Amino acid sequence: MNNTKEMILQIALRLFARDGYEATSVSAITAELGITKSALYKHYKSKREIFDNIVKRMRERDAEHANEFGVPEGSFSKGNGGAPRHDPG
Repeated sequence: MNNTKEMILQIALRLFARDGYEATSVSAITAELGITKSALYKHYKSKREIFDNIVKRMRERDAEHANEFGVPEGSFSKGNGGAPRHDPG
């Protein structure tokens, strides 16, 4: 991933975590980065696309860590917020 795209994701994540998704504007992200909106839009279509890429990356990293610890595939499902499935059986 090129450096600008990476920086956009890192700054956006920090702002989303601090201020919330709704309260973080594209203008706030670009101001923090010192770039124009048009420069940001060359890399991402929207604030939602930035957010989706952050979530995708987090899921990928979680899967990598789970693999490292030998967690069987399918132990976590998308529909339960990522909590482990419990099989009382």
